[in-house]
Amino acid sequence: MRLRPRRLLIQATSALLRGMFRLCGGFHVRGLEHLPKTGPAILASNHLSWADPPALRAVLRRTSWFMANDFLFRIPVLGRLLPWYGGFPVERGKIDRDALRRAEQHLADGDFVVIFPEGGTTITGVLYPFEGGAALLALRANVPLVPVGITGTDRVLPEKAPYPHYARGGVTLTFGTPIDPSTIDPSLPRRARIDALTARLQEGVAALLPPEYLPAADAADSSSGAR
Repeated sequence: MRLRPRRLLIQATSALLRGMFRLCGGFHVRGLEHLPKTGPAILASNHLSWADPPALRAVLRRTSWFMANDFLFRIPVLGRLLPWYGGFPVERGKIDRDALRRAEQHLADGDFVVIFPEGGTTITGVLYPFEGGAALLALRANVPLVPVGITGTDRVLPEKAPYPHYARGGVTLTFGTPIDPSTIDPSLPRRARIDALTARLQEGVAALLPPEYLPAADAADSSSGAR
């Protein structure tokens, strides 16, 4: 796959995607200043809908690769298109070493890698506990984790909907302050470091979401903190 045709395709598609999201109620992007201008980073987002990767693809200017569930690559047409837009497969339910190596190579090249740490789209829209893959990768590659909060995609493209819908307020992407994995105590056992960084990442993403997207206890804490 040649890089230049792929880049041109992504640029053209990104403009179309931004227009589509605006027609579906609006497209709002906050915190772009938190994205590193150079060097690798892992972008870790909540996952509400199949519209989440296109929403991120529409705003990311730098070379970005998306870790996606392997079953998507077995879907006719979609499976052939995903690699053109930076998608690469990861097998759920285990440590997929091939996917880790590929992600590490992209990071070594200085690119972004996008991960959805919940492991799939949520059914309720409420933030699920994060799996540890994003933290493991960040610790191994020693690259920052950028928390991302997405809202509205669950209304624009609900589960099993065949096409996008208009939804008041549209879609909002919020990029948070990068988390430096080196701030995790290096004397901790490996598993404890992964768990600590995963917890910090989930807190970072939760801080970017309104209460209706948070578990009840977290939503209560968010509301009390806002008063």
